[in-house]
Amino acid sequence: MVLLESPDHERYAYEEGQVSSVLHTDSEAVSTLTQRFGMIRMQALSTGESARLIREVADQW
Repeated sequence: MVLLESPDHERYAYEEGQVSSVLHTDSEAVSTLTQRFGMIRMQALSTGESARLIREVADQW
C-alpha cells in the first residue's frame, strides 16, 4: 500500500496485489487505509528489535 498526497492536498491510496491493483480516490476508503497503516506502524518492531528477533529465531534452528 502506498499513501499519496497531491500538491493540492488531495489524498490517494494505491494497493497492489497478485491479481489486481487499485487506486483509491474516495476519501472514506483512503481514511480507512490510512488508519490501518497507522495501526500497523504502531505495532511494528524497530529496525534493531527486528534484527534481534531474526537473530534469536536463526539461533534456534
